[in-house]
Amino acid sequence: MPNSINLVIFSSSLHDHTSVIGSRKELFEGIRRFADLDITYPSMLASGRTALDSLIDGGGCPGCELPDSQHSKTICFIATGGTEEIFKDYVESLPRPVLLLSDGLHNAFAASFEIKTWLSQKGIACTLFNAPLDYNPAFFEQMEQELFGDSSSADTLTASDPLPAFPKNVMRAFEKTRIGLIGGASGWLISSGIDRETVTKTYGVKFDDITLSELEQDFSAVSASDPEVEKVGSRMDAYLTDDRTPADLREAARMYVALRRLCARHALNALTLKCFGILGSCRTTACLALALLNDEGIIAGCEGDIPALWTMLYVKYVYGQAAFMANPASSNRRERTIDFAHCTIPLAMVHGFRLPSHFESQSGIGIAGSVPSGRYRIVKISGARLDQFYETEGDLIMNTNIPQRCRTQIRFRFASEEEFDRFFRVSKGNHIILCKAAGPAGPSR
Repeated sequence: MPNSINLVIFSSSLHDHTSVIGSRKELFEGIRRFADLDITYPSMLASGRTALDSLIDGGGCPGCELPDSQHSKTICFIATGGTEEIFKDYVESLPRPVLLLSDGLHNAFAASFEIKTWLSQKGIACTLFNAPLDYNPAFFEQMEQELFGDSSSADTLTASDPLPAFPKNVMRAFEKTRIGLIGGASGWLISSGIDRETVTKTYGVKFDDITLSELEQDFSAVSASDPEVEKVGSRMDAYLTDDRTPADLREAARMYVALRRLCARHALNALTLKCFGILGSCRTTACLALALLNDEGIIAGCEGDIPALWTMLYVKYVYGQAAFMANPASSNRRERTIDFAHCTIPLAMVHGFRLPSHFESQSGIGIAGSVPSGRYRIVKISGARLDQFYETEGDLIMNTNIPQRCRTQIRFRFASEEEFDRFFRVSKGNHIILCKAAGPAGPSR
């Protein structure tokens, strides 16, 4: 009996469907080397028993655990970012263990990490396959073996490290920290919520909920001819790419001035912004603003992700550095590498940059930074109580320039294959924090 795969494609409405599918021909052909491939969509999972019978061997109904057969597997292809909430709506219709597939395009890898972390929190067994950019045969051979061979089809979860014991000066710094939560968290951060009451009690940090409308009012009050806006524009006009204009840059500079004034009014040391929430109302992005604020010592993160921002504060207080908040973008086990990308980075971390558009929206201003090679740390503090810890060191070996991903792009090589595999097993959500490894060791564990 031939092996078969039912591939359920999850994609965001922000991405062009034709491009999403058309750019994956090599991936689909690689799967077809070892299994018949049927492509379906999430809506079929919720359309009753008939659709489920056609998708999942053995039939069943929504809310049931539906086992795959020996020769037929249902795999969720996380094709773009922004699919996490969509996935939640259909998870009860999926067989167990849940099988996820992503690749290195359209923020798919980062979204699959967030989903995998959420499944782990729910106690749902899951395996994540991430196709390398070169679609090398070794990946498909491993995938075939794990799906249809004798090996287990669910990852063994690896516990995070214990949280380091913070020195007294770091605890004092947290006690003095006031974090602005502007607009709340982006909806796709399904695994990144925290217990704010416990975190406040443990560290003395203060959270300040600020509405997007307040920022929008501040933005409206800043003129494009404001001297502070013009100062930023005149300093950075030369870095614009051909598709961006000085007017685009000044709109991004207006957002920087508005955020800086909001920080002063609320006495913020740090902030995280639901940045996609301003695309429609302000018609610009905050990528440049967040970069400049980080350079000035106001730790600023994206998408309302508190664990990622907390990790950036940890890096600042322990290592004295600004940090790169990035999405995992692709992986290559054979090379022990993972690419990371995002549209903002502190300019202090780069030795050159250009100012193109923001990737997902193709609007505003993003930052395509060139990050120096060398030894770097990956760090992430996570969990509802911010008590789970992951850290490793490796080498930043190159910058990449792949059109179908965020603008600042780096390639990180792990010290060993075991450490590469541990990165996959430890559930950390979709944002990872990177900083230079030079400097003092972290706090004791």
